[in-house]
Amino acid sequence: MKHKLVSVIVAAVLAAFVAIPVHSQDKPMGDPRVASALSALSLKFKVNSKGNYVVTYNQGKGRSQEVFIMSKTETYNDIEIREVWSNAGAFEADPEAATLVDLMTESGKNKIGGWALESQDDGTQLLYYTVKFPADITNDALQMTLEFVADVADARELELFNQDDN
Repeated sequence: MKHKLVSVIVAAVLAAFVAIPVHSQDKPMGDPRVASALSALSLKFKVNSKGNYVVTYNQGKGRSQEVFIMSKTETYNDIEIREVWSNAGAFEADPEAATLVDLMTESGKNKIGGWALESQDDGTQLLYYTVKFPADITNDALQMTLEFVADVADARELELFNQDDN
């Protein structure tokens, strides 16, 4: 009887241990291909709580701009697509029509990427510049894309929001 009780207790402890999720110090995991590319480019980066990579660019005159690189990719037909973006700021209310036309015009003129708005839980409208491209992009093309996104978003952040929050 004692042996049977010990077996039941050991089985219960093992079942409880298996049911507990094990996290490696709750550190987010990013796509290792992105880490490899950023390291090869000697870019300093961090991985945020969502597992996305963040590179901060010095824009001069005391300004900086964060660019986010999605770890999670999507597919279109057989093409694996990755997205990068940089926030310009948040509108407290819906932006004026003239501002939207200006942003759409810029999106049409730029060779890559475009402006996007995303409604936030606090009622603001987040404005960000985004580029989507094949995930197997070369390191040099990735670097040029990241720099371009940082430059475009920072210019609009200064123009529309007169801030340096992003």
